[in-house]
Amino acid sequence: MKKKQEIIEQDAFLQEVEEDLKNESLKKLWDKYGLFVIIFVAAILTLAVSYESIKSWYIRRAENWSNAYSIALVLQNQGKYEESIDALNMIINKKFGAFASLAKMQQVNVLLDNGNQELALNKLSEIIADKSFEPELRDVAIVKLASFKQNTASREEMENLLSSITSQPQNSWYGTAQSMLAGVSLRDGDKETAKNIYEKLLENNDVSDDFKNKIKNILSVL
Repeated sequence: MKKKQEIIEQDAFLQEVEEDLKNESLKKLWDKYGLFVIIFVAAILTLAVSYESIKSWYIRRAENWSNAYSIALVLQNQGKYEESIDALNMIINKKFGAFASLAKMQQVNVLLDNGNQELALNKLSEIIADKSFEPELRDVAIVKLASFKQNTASREEMENLLSSITSQPQNSWYGTAQSMLAGVSLRDGDKETAKNIYEKLLENNDVSDDFKNKIKNILSVL
């Protein structure tokens, strides 16, 4: 019984020594690295707070420009064209990414609504000439300008205008651009060129079935 008691006491003593050693090791580690641990944790917290702050600021900023864009549309719908242009100019001058590009495109629509077609087409030409403009919106500008010029521009002018789209069969506007060139060929009495364009469009897997059906209807009367 006494021996058993001694064993228990020895185990307790060894356990206590082990705990002391652990604590001492931890103390040494803390003495050596404690400051770095504090700095590391503080840096992580700061980064987390900074990220959330930046994200929150960016979202608020985007919401502000979204609201400004909505106001410009309301003014346009109310026939207040100059005020709408001014609101869109504010977004453009701040150069806030896609909203600035959208604002420039919308200015074209405002000018067209106001009957100022010449200035609207000039703005479209400026957008097309700007290689840094949002590519998808630039393609829209090209097709929009081409639609206004389709009845008056030469085939060469139309080909040059649409070249950045017609050189990319995967472009979502490819079928529209090619059909415009086919329309110019028909306008000039060149049915064979028009047929050739339409037949190639039928072979293009990226052209939608609905668009191909329209092409087939056109070919049926040529």
